[in-house]
Amino acid sequence: MSDTNHGRTGQDGWRQVLRQGHGGRILVVTGGVALHAVSIYVVATIMPVVVAEIGGVAFFAWTSTLYIAGSLTGAAAVPLTLAQAGPRRAFSLAFAMFMLGSLLCSLAPSMGVLLAGRLVQGLGGGMLPALAYATIRSVFPPALHAWAISILGSVWGVAALLGPSVGGVFAQFDAWRAAFWVDLAIGLAFAAVAQRVLPRAIENAPGATPVFPALRLGLIFAAAIAVSAGGITGRPGPAILGLVVAIALVAAMLRLDARAPVRLFLGGAFVPTTAPGAVTATMALLILAMSPCTFVAYILRAGHDVAPITGGYVSALISLAWTAASLLTASARGRRARRAILAGPAAMAVGIALDAHGLATGSLPVVIAGQILVGTGIGLGWAHLGALLMEVAPAAERNIAGPFITTAQTLAAAFGTAIAGMVANTAGLATATTPAGIAAAAQWLFGALLVFPLAGCLTAWRVLSLTAPADAGKSTGPDRPA
Repeated sequence: MSDTNHGRTGQDGWRQVLRQGHGGRILVVTGGVALHAVSIYVVATIMPVVVAEIGGVAFFAWTSTLYIAGSLTGAAAVPLTLAQAGPRRAFSLAFAMFMLGSLLCSLAPSMGVLLAGRLVQGLGGGMLPALAYATIRSVFPPALHAWAISILGSVWGVAALLGPSVGGVFAQFDAWRAAFWVDLAIGLAFAAVAQRVLPRAIENAPGATPVFPALRLGLIFAAAIAVSAGGITGRPGPAILGLVVAIALVAAMLRLDARAPVRLFLGGAFVPTTAPGAVTATMALLILAMSPCTFVAYILRAGHDVAPITGGYVSALISLAWTAASLLTASARGRRARRAILAGPAAMAVGIALDAHGLATGSLPVVIAGQILVGTGIGLGWAHLGALLMEVAPAAERNIAGPFITTAQTLAAAFGTAIAGMVANTAGLATATTPAGIAAAAQWLFGALLVFPLAGCLTAWRVLSLTAPADAGKSTGPDRPA
């Protein structure tokens, strides 16, 4: 589709929404996603100022781990919540949870209260985008479904541009608590609109009530906490113990999931002996490879006195580069798509290495280049890996292949931030008090976690070998990425 036609389609979509009286509904649906997305970038920008005031550097990564783990739980609760409460009350509950978490964060006298707030925020934040996608079919006419989905996707790009600016303003004036007050005001406004414009119930809803996978999600949450808790002391022994406990909990969860009537995971996920396992392992490693970048804004601020707004935008470069690379390679097919899959983790490895060097030496241009390469690397092959997963998944499991992509991404992000926090504490980042000490810890952090993109290079090769076209000399067709 040409840019002109795309713009015309977007204009027609807005005209239909306003003409048919759906303006309030699109405001609530996109507003919920925006509140969740912008908050992620705002918090990433203000966190260096937060820990400077209330302490708790050893728990720095927990602010992301708990939010992500809460988001996974909140998203998983959406089918049950919608079935029992309907769109109006489900959205109201999500906004209320997010606002309660924001209130706790704004009043936090210590890191413990802030972490509790982030967990509650995550529960509501995870529900909001899941609700948006789940209710499109019931609150908009069929002609607007594709348009609404494209609008929801564009929110993240806007958030990556807007969030660091908003967070930077609050951080610059040491008014980080006010950032959470803004969440309260916006959440209240959206909740009020939701009460007026959303339907009470979903029309033609299925009769069976979904079951909330509480035990399986609880095991995932406990595993992420085990990794984080093991790394608090900064000693190798407890860190290794935390990893062992986490592995045991994940193994128990996978056994339960294999027997569940509605599964969260594909069979053999993350085990690169089969095509689906190799694809999911590569996708997980791409997310894990980004994990040390959680600390970029903090290291720039504490170690090199870089302004918070600058650190926020340097952090957001990953999302912007991811989006740009995805758009540029979206039409790739056959060999070009296979090359993109292989090039992704290699680009991320170079990017992480550049981050390690730039953060150790204080070279902002090198860090910027590293961040762009990290985002570009994941954007090159992510969509093609997702399409390939839905193609190579066993026929009996293809109905969960699509949702599993989001589940796997969120799970890997939770574990990635937990592992990054563990390594950061072991490297001495939490106790470093001088720029030289912070720089040395940063080099260890990024150097050690370079293992993730390097492992991704190996699993990407495995993907290509297991999904080789029957005739390598021919094109694989427009809809087949490999």
